Amino acid sequence: MLITENNLQEISKIGRVNSVVSLVPSLTETIASLGAKSTLAGITRFCKYPEDIRKEVAIVGGTKDFDNEKIINLLPDVVVAVKEENKETRILRLAEYLPVVLFDIVHVEDAFGMIIMLGRLLYKEKEARRLAEKIKKVFAQLPEVLPKRKCLYLIWKKPWMAAGKETFINEMLNKCGFKNMVRGRYPEITKENFEQAEFILLSSEPYPFREKHRQELQQQFPGKKVLLVDGEMFSWYGSRMLSAGEYFEKLRHCL
Repeated sequence: MLITENNLQEISKIGRVNSVVSLVPSLTETIASLGAKSTLAGITRFCKYPEDIRKEVAIVGGTKDFDNEKIINLLPDVVVAVKEENKETRILRLAEYLPVVLFDIVHVEDAFGMIIMLGRLLYKEKEARRLAEKIKKVFAQLPEVLPKRKCLYLIWKKPWMAAGKETFINEMLNKCGFKNMVRGRYPEITKENFEQAEFILLSSEPYPFREKHRQELQQQFPGKKVLLVDGEMFSWYGSRMLSAGEYFEKLRHCL
């Protein structure tokens, strides 16, 4: 059974949820933040929060290559996944055997909806609403930056790729005071894109940009400000967004 935002009424058919397989690191962290860590029966090898979670819970593979047979054998009450993060064909196959709640997160409001939905599933709705309100309060306290700084948010090298305007990352860039200069979702970058930007942001994930990459681009584009940034703060939806507010406030000093 596949459950999306278009058929949320199906959630009532799941019944009491005592065990969950999470196929996305940010969902794993959020579940634990809601006080439901004990419900986690399976996670991906990329799930690293809370600390030591990979020593305590079964690893079912990665976000793209998760092992359906292993997940089914864990007999979870529900599997939680994200459209952008997880491979569609594997999700559809898994949904033939188990209830799968598939979130589609593009906007900040989608992330809040995900938090509330996890709260409903895990009987932690009060905690979920409290978390969502805390994040909203943190973001509301961020002073507005005008004009927003034109930026390029790089996620890959060879070829150069960036997060475009049709992504969750774009909304987080706006919260931080940046204006994304790239259209679409995750396009390859042209020389024109580099020239348009005032700031070039090198994310720590999925490509692990390092100081040597920053220096190379700074030499190539001396008129730009090239920064290494924490990708978790821009791309992880859920409880990590609490830390993002504080991180954005510090990053604004560079603007």
